[in-house]
Amino acid sequence: MSAKMPGRPGGRRALRGVVMTLFGLGVLAGAGHTFVWLWLTGALTVGFSDWVTQQRARGWEVEHALPERAGWPFAARLTVPEFRLAGSTAALPQGFTWQAGRIALTIAPPHVERLSITAEGPQRLTSGALLLPYTAERLRILLPLDPVPPARPTEFLLEGLQASGPEGPVSAARILAVISPGGSGMEAGLTLHLTASHIVLPPGQAAHPFGRTIESATADAVLTGPPPSPIPMTAVERAEAWRDAGGRLELQDVALRWGPLIGALRMTLHLDDGLQPEGDGRLVLERPAEAVGAAAAARMIDPRAATGALAMLALLTRVPEGGGAPQVDVPVTLERGTLSLARIPLLRVPRVAWPRTTPRIL
Repeated sequence: MSAKMPGRPGGRRALRGVVMTLFGLGVLAGAGHTFVWLWLTGALTVGFSDWVTQQRARGWEVEHALPERAGWPFAARLTVPEFRLAGSTAALPQGFTWQAGRIALTIAPPHVERLSITAEGPQRLTSGALLLPYTAERLRILLPLDPVPPARPTEFLLEGLQASGPEGPVSAARILAVISPGGSGMEAGLTLHLTASHIVLPPGQAAHPFGRTIESATADAVLTGPPPSPIPMTAVERAEAWRDAGGRLELQDVALRWGPLIGALRMTLHLDDGLQPEGDGRLVLERPAEAVGAAAAARMIDPRAATGALAMLALLTRVPEGGGAPQVDVPVTLERGTLSLARIPLLRVPRVAWPRTTPRIL
């Protein structure tokens, strides 16, 4: 005769209690997660609607189809089909239009403090007489949501670009721009980090003296000056205010690999009395004779100036101690529209034509 195990019915009841408790907690967690998702997507919907209203009040054209909530369960997303934005900025006073088959506004872990804006489908950019249809494997903008300092950077990422320009097809493997605002005060300014890789330019050797393919380009720069005035101003007035306040652009590290042109530049620029850029710095070039020769062959620089520059560079070119390609480290200046290497005028820089109309600011 077998004996019953003591306490077994009570153990089963305890197990059922644990299971029911865990199930109840799961239901509550799911309900809480659903509530948070509904709240976030609702906030995105309201925020997008408010933004559209504000831009239209400023004179911008904003068109789109009916937004839809999406992203459950791991992200809060608002998708906006048939998006179109048209207007003008201080940088594009002639106006521009951007169209996308669909844009998506997303908040998702682990970066819940930033809003991700991505564009999908065929897109089109128009600026003045320029019409640029394009597609991209990825176009993403990350905007900080927390206004409390220290402010987070804004990121712009473009991958797999295929565009049809006026002169022919243009492509780029990757372009990344990161803009970081400083604190308060005139010296805080903005910090810019830019990287680009494998940019293929349109056909036409005359327009591309160093070849169609730019292997890589990087730039780290700091823009200092007074914060933008809320008072509507023309581009000329803004430039004058920036110059008079001692504003400057510090090119801390600009590197380029474009065919025979392989170099790095450090330079500080400001505006002169005619609102034209001027400044000085240093330029390091690898195989400088090849780069200057290619520029001269393409008529970028005067042949006589190229001859003088080549003679000077031959005297200054050195092979690095650790080996490698010969290079030269020379002072560079930009003054009265002329770029000079080691005091030898090399080429004329086109004048900046500042628009005199007051653009609507986005």
